[in-house]
Amino acid sequence: MSENHSYIVRCNDCNFVSHIFLDEQAAMNERDFHSFEKLHAVSIWRHDWGQWVLVTELMGVELL
Repeated sequence: MSENHSYIVRCNDCNFVSHIFLDEQAAMNERDFHSFEKLHAVSIWRHDWGQWVLVTELMGVELL
């Protein structure tokens, strides 16, 4: 049986915090959308064992 986790997306450059996702892929889509739209560094956090744990981080995009 797979364990269900909650995910949030947090921006490192502004005050953006997403609503809670129950699917990691949906959280990744939200992370990519915010990062590419705003060119910000964004991370995904998973609620595990009563605390939020960093899953992945996407650094901001630099235009040359």
